[in-house]
Amino acid sequence: MSNLNRAQQSFDLQALLQVLDLSSSLAAQTLIQEHECFGQLHVDSRLVSNSDIFFAVIGHQLDGRAFIDKAVEQGARLVIAGCETEQEHGQLQTCAEVPVLSCFDLNKRLFNAAKAYYRAPQNSMLTIGITGTNGKTSVSQLIAQLFDLLGGNAAIIGTTGAGKLAQLAPVNNTTPGAIELHQLFNDFVEQNIEQVAMEVSSHALSQGRINADELDVAVFTNLSRDHLDYHGDMASYAEAKAQIFAVAGLNAERPQQVTVLNGDDSQAQSWLKQLPQLQNSLVYGRQPSVKVFSRYLYACDIEHSASGVSFTLETEFGQCQMTSALLGDFNIDNLLAAIAVVLDQQLKKLAQQEAREQQSLGRAKSAQVLAEIQEAVIKIKPVAGRMELFTDIEHAATVVDYAHTPDALANALSACRQHCQGQLIVVFGCGGNRDRGKRKEMGAIAEQFADAIVLTNDNPRNEAPEAIVSDIQGGITNLNKVSVCYDRSQAVRQTIACSNAGDIILLAGKGHETSIILGEQVLPYDERALVAELYQQSQSSQQWSDKSEVKL
Repeated sequence: MSNLNRAQQSFDLQALLQVLDLSSSLAAQTLIQEHECFGQLHVDSRLVSNSDIFFAVIGHQLDGRAFIDKAVEQGARLVIAGCETEQEHGQLQTCAEVPVLSCFDLNKRLFNAAKAYYRAPQNSMLTIGITGTNGKTSVSQLIAQLFDLLGGNAAIIGTTGAGKLAQLAPVNNTTPGAIELHQLFNDFVEQNIEQVAMEVSSHALSQGRINADELDVAVFTNLSRDHLDYHGDMASYAEAKAQIFAVAGLNAERPQQVTVLNGDDSQAQSWLKQLPQLQNSLVYGRQPSVKVFSRYLYACDIEHSASGVSFTLETEFGQCQMTSALLGDFNIDNLLAAIAVVLDQQLKKLAQQEAREQQSLGRAKSAQVLAEIQEAVIKIKPVAGRMELFTDIEHAATVVDYAHTPDALANALSACRQHCQGQLIVVFGCGGNRDRGKRKEMGAIAEQFADAIVLTNDNPRNEAPEAIVSDIQGGITNLNKVSVCYDRSQAVRQTIACSNAGDIILLAGKGHETSIILGEQVLPYDERALVAELYQQSQSSQQWSDKSEVKL
């Protein structure tokens, strides 16, 4: 949140109460007539301060009504509390003279309530939602980089934080709750943000934390196994993801949603045939079949090198050569998604300008836009913790990546193999208290692609690390190529120490994260910083590891 003077904020209490169907109550009318200056909205009583409004939401694990007293003690001016029956809706109680209004289905109303209170800040910017099992973080950051390089002012919201890329602030979830999301949008207005690229998780879509008809652009990257501990099966998981696509005409305040899909993904192919709102989608991919669509981006003549990738980009109105420092085929997919979004918006911007000048948008001018994007792509920087490369002349090149699903691990290992001259070594684990079914599958993938496997911790939480490793080993037939070192820091040190020039080590699972969860403890652990430190010590000839546990 920004440090704006509360008196300068222009929040709309009346609109909030109307959306919640509470404006007719005597207490509500009194509050509106008093014209008092209300502060922020909160669902966490610990964040409440003077004049704020507290939403006591009935959650899956906690009941916010148990924290009403705490919120009032901290200065809440109004409490809106969830209730379990329609008959209770609108009932008034007080807590230390602070009005407490009951609201039925409060969880489902939060998004529109926050939007009304903060006066729809998202309407002043282009909102881009990205969903998919893998690639959300990379695509959002690539979109933001491209817009900035082309003269825009873009921010992101997602796993790595919220804000400008150089000044990210932490957020509680990949897709923040409805209230936090609108507070971020409100801050972005103050920063004159023009474009927001946000990750949209399947959890957020299922829980109504984001409304699809509020997204100007919806991007779908891919679908593979993940979060089945929450969704139950792949069909339900896919159904949740599909909620990102708005039904045309629901939001009169915004034009029809632009949809961008990975045409190489089987789920996207199915949706493109079935869902009417996707008929004019921008479809991207590395397979020539994407060219059957009227709007497409096709990457061909792909070449990989130590410095990145290059490919020919074909579109419906021309082609050009793209060069990037990103690694791997799946990063070409991510880049295509980002280019599709930015290309569409830049063409619309140019078309509007031409319309004002009563000129037509010709093929030559479209090619000019593509050429500008081509120059911007060259300047794109790799995303932190996403196929991030660290090198040392005496040891293996080390790649730090967030891959924590079977598909992501296969993609990362495949990309590393394309650049590997020696052994390919993977260090990874699986999260505890999460989908156990993917562990065996990830073990099999590691055996298929890697020459050596080091199993270690990756947020075991309250599960026994030994049990997690055993599950992973269940998918590996040749355990002779497997080492186990539960201390992740030590596993990384020993693996690098045992490696040789020409090898590639993939450290999968942690990526950008700066902590590891062991039981109830959240301990500091920054894998990117660790690798950078080890290579720096190696260059200064310091001894920093023994080689006792890892066999390569």
